[in-house]
Amino acid sequence: MSENKRFLISGAGLVGLLIAQAFKARNIDFVIFDRDIDVHYRENAGWAITLHWALENFKSLLPPDLVEQIYAAQVLPGFHEKDTGKFIYINAASGDPVVSIPPSKRLRVRREQIRRMLLSGIDVQWNCKLDNIDTTNSQVTVTCSDGTVFTGDVLIGCDGANSMTRRIICPENGQLYQLPVRFCGSRVKMTKAETDQIAADFDPLLFQGTVPENNTFFWFSMLATPEYTQEEDVYYAQVNLSWNVPDYDEPFVTNVDKTEAMKVHSQGLNPKLKWLVDRAVEDPDTILEINLCDWPVVEWPHQTQVLLAGDAAHAMTMFRGEAGNHGITDAFELMKHIDEYLAGRKTWEVAAKDFCSGIKARAAPAVLLSRQACLDAHNFSKIRPDTDSPLLSMRKNTK
Repeated sequence: MSENKRFLISGAGLVGLLIAQAFKARNIDFVIFDRDIDVHYRENAGWAITLHWALENFKSLLPPDLVEQIYAAQVLPGFHEKDTGKFIYINAASGDPVVSIPPSKRLRVRREQIRRMLLSGIDVQWNCKLDNIDTTNSQVTVTCSDGTVFTGDVLIGCDGANSMTRRIICPENGQLYQLPVRFCGSRVKMTKAETDQIAADFDPLLFQGTVPENNTFFWFSMLATPEYTQEEDVYYAQVNLSWNVPDYDEPFVTNVDKTEAMKVHSQGLNPKLKWLVDRAVEDPDTILEINLCDWPVVEWPHQTQVLLAGDAAHAMTMFRGEAGNHGITDAFELMKHIDEYLAGRKTWEVAAKDFCSGIKARAAPAVLLSRQACLDAHNFSKIRPDTDSPLLSMRKNTK
């Protein structure tokens, strides 16, 4: 059996915590740290993710008691028991369905609730923003901006799309590619009557669409019901708009700028949808802008001492709903290689390099597919039943 290594995990998001849980189950020595001041720092953003082709891999890395909590984190309680798996894409002006993506097994879950679940039994070192990485022949030393120092054998950067780990180890090509699209959205408060009407007119869980006249993209997803909000007749949905910006420069300066842009670009939406945007912009402070960038390189140096996973390794847009699923698969594949190393069937050098080559082969094409899906979402000519657009095709397999 090979000697256990000490791992440093930068980033306590979904991927970093999933790896931490897998390490804990194997009694592997690790420390996990995060730049946020505490677990609650990002919880008000209001976001959901769809677990589909990586769902079984996700469950396989967790103890049974945590697996049950995955289902409790669904945006609609018990929805998996009646979910048909259908996903419709609409003409967002007329409201008519244009394309139905073939059904697939999925769970739509609240990101913050999944994160809290994954924190169970994990001691995160909060308020530790990675500032510097030093490597020797045998060790990696991380220095944080507050002076905290962590030393181990391997650093795993799970610190998101704007990964400091990636920027340090890839000074020449670690920067993100900016897409010429702006994306803004908000958590919108609704009543049961309103959610029922959306479900009757469109879909109870989530749907997307494009306005033909101006190529504005619209995204709706349920986020929470009274079972979660603990407030009578209080529901929340995620409502997003995005639009082409050929001369993209910088993100908006103020939240008022975001609301004014959303008002302009919501013109042409079907009235059954536009009221959602109107409600979203009532409070500018709730508007969140997502910077649509990606990183298709998926390759880095120091591959036996510094690894990347999740958005740090393959930042991609959300237009195919695959980023989280690739991140989960990163964790699953990493543990397969680590298990081979611990069993003495691979050296660490081989295990680490096999992980790196596998993640590039799988995720680099997925980044470009998601980029094209984003561009196509803002080009209504691509929205048709016979389309070859990756926006509306079956999600990528894990091969």
